[in-house]
Amino acid sequence: MTNQQAHQLLTMEQLWQFSLEYYSSREVKDACLTLQNQYHGNVNLLILLKWLDEHHFSIQEKDWHRVEQSLGRTEALLHHYRELRRKLKIAVSDTLYREALQFELQLEKQQQADLVDCINHLSLKSRDEHSLTQMYCHLLGADHLQAAFAKPVDVLLN
Repeated sequence: MTNQQAHQLLTMEQLWQFSLEYYSSREVKDACLTLQNQYHGNVNLLILLKWLDEHHFSIQEKDWHRVEQSLGRTEALLHHYRELRRKLKIAVSDTLYREALQFELQLEKQQQADLVDCINHLSLKSRDEHSLTQMYCHLLGADHLQAAFAKPVDVLLN
């Protein structure tokens, strides 16, 4: 697959659908929540990295800071909103809590859109021997979670 083909495949909707499928695996969901809550990792970034791994692409090291910067617009807002939603869980009705969760999902979608826009402006390279998810887990000190992210998506979903 060429760089241009990857950019054509990676749309916000494609990444969102991939996220829903990938996150539906209990093992992946648990690992993602651990990555987020204990290691301060970004689940949307991890899922994007998994998408790139699955398509055998990698981000050039010189572009990594651009990917991290693309999270800037939504990361603090998501973090604060997530904390607020957790506190509200015991104080509000189930209906209001579900509405809060839906709003959080809209913020997640916006963050993914920002990531897709960033990636589609980068020159990707063919993936080398190390996966991006492995690299990200290592960067966060969460190497033990890599096993949950290493399996190909089609294996997890079958």
